[in-house]
Amino acid sequence: MKNYRTRSELKTEIKNLLRGNWKKGILLYLIPLIVFWFNSGYNNSKVEWHFDPTNFDAMHFTRIASSFGIISFILSLVFLIINLSASFRGLDWIEDPELDFDPLKSNFTYFRSPDWWQLIFIYVIISIFTFLWTLLLIIPGIVKSIAYSQTYFVYKDLNDRGLTDGYSLTTYINKSQQLMVGNKWRYFVLQLSFIGWWILGFITLGIGFIWIYPYYKLTMANFYRDLVEKNTEYLN
Repeated sequence: MKNYRTRSELKTEIKNLLRGNWKKGILLYLIPLIVFWFNSGYNNSKVEWHFDPTNFDAMHFTRIASSFGIISFILSLVFLIINLSASFRGLDWIEDPELDFDPLKSNFTYFRSPDWWQLIFIYVIISIFTFLWTLLLIIPGIVKSIAYSQTYFVYKDLNDRGLTDGYSLTTYINKSQQLMVGNKWRYFVLQLSFIGWWILGFITLGIGFIWIYPYYKLTMANFYRDLVEKNTEYLN
């Protein structure tokens, strides 16, 4: 049995990383947090546009595209790239705590990448797959969304290592599913462990999210790092 880090260990490592570096952590996730604030407070009589702090899902995808039109759809993709850019830099930071980077500029890293469109297509593919599974029953859709949850980090890792020759976009999704075999419940419980923090964030009228959001996002990235450390064979 693989000796994965416990929830407490994953969180403690991030607390240690942020200790003395809260300004960097807050600035790194500031723009995604502003998007989260904006979308969470937006309410339309015809449709609810709610930003999921974990990622977008198929229902959000279809609501935005159909109800707000092409402009809002494009904005949702821009927000996706911003969110992923911050998440990827967060993973780099976890792997190298002494990493020197501009936290605000890191939100726009993948806008300068020639491969930004691949992230968009991966998002579309995941949204379609999740939607189709949800048509069967809600629970299979949830299970599959958890299985796909590491796809973007897998994409980043393999691209950073130059191991993507001949890979299709679905390869990253498949590798995420392989990594999550036997780990879906761990991920689900880790997500649940933040419910108290989310409640606290709303009680403080969103102010608490300034600290909670970086803590949450970095913990999720640390979960991925733990996965790949114990399953290196899937990233070859």
